[in-house]
Amino acid sequence: MIRIITFIYDFLLILKAEIKRDYIFLKRYPLEIISFIFFMYIILLAVFFGFSQLTIGSVNLLNREKMIIGYCLMQFVLSTQMGWSGQIQNESQTGTLEQLSISGHTLGEVLLARGLAQLPRQIISFYVLLFLYKISISDLQISFNNNFYILLNMLIMAIGIFGVSYIFAGVTLLFKRVGFFFQIINFAFLGLFWQDRSKLTNGTLVAALYDNFPLTMGMANLQKILINQYVELNFSELQMLQFTVNSLLFAILGYYLFNLMEKKARTLGLLSQY
Repeated sequence: MIRIITFIYDFLLILKAEIKRDYIFLKRYPLEIISFIFFMYIILLAVFFGFSQLTIGSVNLLNREKMIIGYCLMQFVLSTQMGWSGQIQNESQTGTLEQLSISGHTLGEVLLARGLAQLPRQIISFYVLLFLYKISISDLQISFNNNFYILLNMLIMAIGIFGVSYIFAGVTLLFKRVGFFFQIINFAFLGLFWQDRSKLTNGTLVAALYDNFPLTMGMANLQKILINQYVELNFSELQMLQFTVNSLLFAILGYYLFNLMEKKARTLGLLSQY
C-alpha cells in the first residue's frame, strides 16, 4: 500500500514538472502553436475551395461536417503523437534523452506524464480549429451544445491515442530520425475518420477493426454529439464501457510494445547516440 502511494506521489511530481515545462514552452514559443493551428485550418479550407471549383453546383456531394470533425481529430492525434515521438527526437538531439532514461522514473512514465500535461492544450486546439470552421463556413451543421459528452469522449479517446503515441515513440527511440513516416500514418487515420461505415461489409475483418479501434469509435461518437441532425445521443452504458475498455487495452498494448523497443534501444546503446 505504501509503495502504491509513493508511486502515485512520485508520478504527480513528474506531472507537475511536465505541466510547468509545457507552460514555459507555450510562453516562450507561442507563435509555433498559433502557426500550427492556422496551417491546419488553411489546408482543409483549400480542399473545400478546390472541390467547389471542380464540382460547381454539386457541393452537397461532400459530407462537410464529417470531413471537418475527422480532420480536427486528425490534428488532435498528430499534435499528441508529436508531443511524444517529436520530443524524443528533440531530446536525442540535445543530449537529454539519456538523462531521462537513467532517472528514477521509467521513460514510459515520463512520456505518460508529458501526454497528460499537454492534453488540455490539445483539446483546446481541437475546439479552436472546429470553431474556426464553424464561423467561416456557411450552413455548417455543427453544434457545441453537449460539451460534457464531447470532453468525455475526447478523454477516453486520448487513452487510445496514448497507445498509438507509445508505439511511435518506441520506433523513434530505435531510428531517431523518422522523417514524414508518422505524418503519413496520421493522414491514413484521416482516411479512417472519413470512411463511410455503411460501405463496409458486416462480419469482415476490416469492419471488425473499424468498429473496435478506439480512434474510429471516438470519431463515430463525436459525429453523433456534434452534428445537428442527430437529435438524440442514445449512448448506452455498455457502449461507453466498451469504448473505455478498448482504449485502455490499446494503451496497454502500446506501452508493452514501447517497453520492448526501449529494451532493444538500450541493448544497442542507442539512447546515448543521435
